[in-house]
Amino acid sequence: MRRTPGRNELIFVSERTYHGLVLDRFQEEALDAIDEGQSVIVAAPTGTGKTLVADYLVEKVMSEGRRIIYTAPIKALSNQKFKDYKQLFGVDKVGILTGDVVLNSEAPLLIMTTEIFRNQVITGDPALESVSYIIFDEIHWLNDEERGTVWEESIILAPPHMKLLGLSATVANARQLVDWIGSIRQEEVALIQENHRIVPLEYYYFAKDTGLVNYEKLWKYYRQRIQSAQPTEGSIFAPTHHLDLIKVIQKHYLPALYFVFSRKQCADKASELALIANYLKPQEKRQVEDAFLEHFGPESDWYPSTRLLRRLAVKGIAFHHAGLMPSQKVLVEELFLKRLIHVLYCTETFSVGINYPVRSVCFDTLNKFDGRNFRPLANHEFFQMSGRAGRRGLDERGYSFALVDLNYMEKNPPPRFNINRLEPLTSQFKLSYNTVLNLQATLSYEQIQIYFQKSFAAHSNLQTHGQLIAELAQLEEQFNGKGEHVCRHTDSFACPVKYLPKKKELDRLKRSYQALGPRRQNRVYGREMARKIKNWERLLATPPQKCPGAKLALCEEESKQRRKLQQRMIEIRKDLKTLPDQNFFFNEFQFKKNQLIQMGYIREDELLPRGECARHIYVQELLVTELIFSGLLETMDDDQLNALLSAIDFEARKNDYFQRLPVLDWTPLQDLARYIQSVCGPESVRYDPRVAVIVYSWSQGLSFAEVQRLSNLDEGDIISVIRRTIDLLRQMRDAVREPALLQRLKLCMDKLDRDEAAVLAL
Repeated sequence: MRRTPGRNELIFVSERTYHGLVLDRFQEEALDAIDEGQSVIVAAPTGTGKTLVADYLVEKVMSEGRRIIYTAPIKALSNQKFKDYKQLFGVDKVGILTGDVVLNSEAPLLIMTTEIFRNQVITGDPALESVSYIIFDEIHWLNDEERGTVWEESIILAPPHMKLLGLSATVANARQLVDWIGSIRQEEVALIQENHRIVPLEYYYFAKDTGLVNYEKLWKYYRQRIQSAQPTEGSIFAPTHHLDLIKVIQKHYLPALYFVFSRKQCADKASELALIANYLKPQEKRQVEDAFLEHFGPESDWYPSTRLLRRLAVKGIAFHHAGLMPSQKVLVEELFLKRLIHVLYCTETFSVGINYPVRSVCFDTLNKFDGRNFRPLANHEFFQMSGRAGRRGLDERGYSFALVDLNYMEKNPPPRFNINRLEPLTSQFKLSYNTVLNLQATLSYEQIQIYFQKSFAAHSNLQTHGQLIAELAQLEEQFNGKGEHVCRHTDSFACPVKYLPKKKELDRLKRSYQALGPRRQNRVYGREMARKIKNWERLLATPPQKCPGAKLALCEEESKQRRKLQQRMIEIRKDLKTLPDQNFFFNEFQFKKNQLIQMGYIREDELLPRGECARHIYVQELLVTELIFSGLLETMDDDQLNALLSAIDFEARKNDYFQRLPVLDWTPLQDLARYIQSVCGPESVRYDPRVAVIVYSWSQGLSFAEVQRLSNLDEGDIISVIRRTIDLLRQMRDAVREPALLQRLKLCMDKLDRDEAAVLAL
């Protein structure tokens, strides 16, 4: 522990170590807080060693014979942590629960996605009674627009006996997050913040004309070149290609992650680089070839995408995105960890989780498509991805390089990112019907009201309300105090400060009116100008008071300050009116509850069979429940049932194509959807029948190659559709009680859970 010495006192600093590693200050503080039995939030830049804190906690809890849960935002990270902890503690000590797989669920250490934990706490799973700690890796995902609610609900509903460790990248309002968690859990939560990176990062922009430069030099070159350009010149700047950047950095800055916000571009750019570059020695090339044979068997059985990956990987180049098959992603990640991949083109999902050996990070563009529009990367997105650069113990520095097209500098200037202006975490709380049903099943009326008051949104709004009220009171005091040199004529036209500018404006208006001439003066706009002149002449008929010049200057300055104060007070009162009502979420709860009463899910505050079923369904819970209770499932065979479920909640990407085959009659599903929408609104149901042809064919036993020909989906997307269908079948199995249906759902799962779609061995 470090101690502040007195005068003339020697400083003794004992360095705490963990598994032979000397801890950084923030790691020591985090471990001390854990030892004291506190809940802890660690906010530190990517790559600074937050994972060590989690490892220490896991080891400590397990050595004391207690249970602990580790949650991660994505399945890939959950799978990786499962593998790591199995090696540390043994197969019997570690379990995993994701939508894909359930293994050793009674183990003292459970790895799961955050959604699984949310589902456990919201249904009051008794298995949580023996868990002493919950770890939220990447807790800043609370800010995610689509999934942030999962983190918020998990934190609100986590049992009081369960301590919490949250690991986060640097966030602007970490103190607000910790205050919220402490207030709802009624405990002191330690905030451990670290802004310093052990391996510092350097940030550069790159264009073919400029080379690697900072932001100021980029603009300086651009303006000088524009000013010196001849009018007859065509394109002033040379186009910049990703290969130009790689050529510049490949000698000193590899391994590199090259972020591209397009799956197709990932593969295309990797292929282009492989035509001109080879980063592996013959022995390393043989290692890669052996790894492919070990993972995928004889080359005659490989898919075209696997052959492409092999052609690239033997040169130390690869690509990685969600459209790859799970086995392909795993191999690429393993090769990268072994430093056999030197340039990896990837989408931003690679910025989450495992600390890969990266010296530099490249950006093909600083704009991304968010599902609706192209927009600049946010500060936190840029620094999260850049933070992957710089390997502790290997690199003195990490590097971030952003590609810039100088031909579009004025039209689309590159953002200037600032680590000190990170966007604050904000609540993304959304109320689902599943949440309504589970709250109704497990909490009293008063507890439900308190639940919504505990949301991060309510906490933030309350804080904002208090801050605005305090600022308004301060401004009002300043406004009322201003006036030492302001007389009773202030704010009237008897005051020269207000009279003279308006008199000048009136004179200009008169001149404009005279310039119109008699004919145009008689038109509509001319008559309107005449009315305005007459009104202002009446208001300015009385000359203003005569004031000494010195007093007039003081009065003018104070009036200017008062107007500023007045404008800010108007803005604050407007902001106060736009803040959500404190009962907003509870009112929404009541509204959704009434809809569920109307549909026969709730009666007199008790869940009916439909409600009890829907509280265990987490995807399109109303549509799935209505399907179960409609008897529709009994009218179709197992393959059609699988096909039907695959269409639920599927969202196609732009330009997705599917063959049209008569899989089943969609009319009954459309009727159910219209019924639900008539009560709950058009957004309450979502499905896409086109994808059903894939799962129907797979369920019938077709090979993966045959199924591939039915659409233009990437291989990984096809696997994802099948795995999501299996996950929904598993949810239905947990929700129903009828033995015959339970058996049938198990058979349907077995028909899908095979060959390429089966979960990789963990």
